[in-house]
Order: sequence, then structure tokens, then C-alpha cells
Amino acid sequence: MGIEIAKPEPIRLGNRYLYTLSSYEPVKVEVTVEQASDAEIELTLESLAVDSGVDVAGLTDEWAREHTGAPSLDELKASLARERDRAVANHAEEARHAATVDELAKRLAQRVPDDEVARYRAMLLRSNELEAGSLGLALDDLLLRLGTSRAEFDRTLDEQALAEAEREAALSAFASERALSVDESEIPYLVGSDPVRGAAYLEQMKRQGALEGLRFQCLLTKAARVVAAEAACVYVAESPEDAARRLQAMREALGQMRERAAQREEPSDTGSEGPDLHLV
Repeated sequence: MGIEIAKPEPIRLGNRYLYTLSSYEPVKVEVTVEQASDAEIELTLESLAVDSGVDVAGLTDEWAREHTGAPSLDELKASLARERDRAVANHAEEARHAATVDELAKRLAQRVPDDEVARYRAMLLRSNELEAGSLGLALDDLLLRLGTSRAEFDRTLDEQALAEAEREAALSAFASERALSVDESEIPYLVGSDPVRGAAYLEQMKRQGALEGLRFQCLLTKAARVVAAEAACVYVAESPEDAARRLQAMREALGQMRERAAQREEPSDTGSEGPDLHLV
């Protein structure tokens, strides 16, 4: 077993740390692509049927026209298949971008300081607290309902915070090496998919005096896009076992939909089941 050498601390300049990478060459990644199947389309149809209050036998051309606007059931199936193909392609693209940044972060030559990790941890914690609050619960109460201990949650939060901090550090180093910059006119196109909303958000950040922070986040986004565009990516098909697990998860979700539908039709003395619970 080799000896692990501790990475040095980065130099701090103003309110930013200066990072470097061991290499700035294009990264190489492998991305697993989901394999679409007719069974998924059938399960999706069944979920639409449950949602509209009919059984599978009620899936007719008339039902398709009334509930989905499709001219026939076959046309609806074809539309669902096209949507599924687009979703698979989008998921593969998102996975490629995430994988390239994760690979870049492995080249970080410095250790991310504790205060930076703590900053990310505080943001993630606040996000989870807001999610719990939107459900009318305190975070600890939500964890209890989810069957997750606070210690387990804290460990996961620590891991996520470190990973996010390392990704930002690596992208910052890459942007510096490539001398990347972000003009204000680029910001609306870097903050999201809707440039109009992006422009409105830009003006809001200006009024709040947060333009430079927004510009830096957009710089990281731009760097991530360059890293992904230059990366060498190998796409591989998911294994039959993984595909089977996805289908089983869909069947279980469909079963839960049926249970909720039955509970709506047959009110019980125990009250409503409450909102869906999850953490972000």
C-alpha cells in the first residue's frame, strides 16, 4: 500500500483561493446509457391510467384523445417512446458533464481549506432545511420519517460538501489556466435555459450588489462546458441487471400510485398520508 501524501493548502488572494491542477489535458470518461424498452412505455401508460382513474382496459383511442390530446392510443405510445428517447439522451448528456467535472477534480493539486468546505456544507444544510420546511416539518422530524439518522445525514452532507468544493476548485483552476472570462452579455445564457429569465436575474443581482459573485459562478459554468466539450467520452450500454432494477423501481412506483388512488377513493380514520417526503 502506497503512502498518501497530503496536499498543500492553496494560496489565498483576497476572498478567493488560487488552485492548480496536475494536468490540463482533456479528461477521459465513461458514461452508461440507459436502454429503453417497450415495458417502460407500458408502465408509463398504466401510470397515466391510474392518474386519470381508469384501469388498463380503459386505455382506448377515445381515452387517449380525451386525456392526452393524442389522436389514438398507438400515437400516444409513439409519442411516449420519442419522449423516452429524448430523456435518455438528456440524461446521458448530463451524466457526461458531471463525470468530466468529477474527473477534473481528481487532478486538484491542493487541499480545499476547511472554511470552503464549511461554506458549501452550510448551503446544502440550508437547502435541506428549506425542503423540510416546505413540507411543514423540521429537518430532524423529516429525517425521522425517512428512517435516516442525524449522524448518517451529517456524514452524507460532509461528503457532498467536500465533493462540491473540490469541483468548484478544479473548475476555478481550469478557468484560470485557460484565461477564461465572462462578459456581462453572456450571463443570461449561462445562468439557465431561459435567457429572458436570465436577464431578469442578472438585473436582480446587480441591484443586490452581487454581480461579481454571479459572474464567478457563470465562469465556473463556462469552464465546465469547455471541459465537457473537450473530453473524450466512451458510451456503454447499461447492464441487463441495471435495466431490470429500473423497471422494478417503476413497478414499485406504480404500485404506490395505485395505493394512493385507493386511499383517495376509500377515506379511512387515519387521515391523509401527508406529502411525499424526500431530501434534496
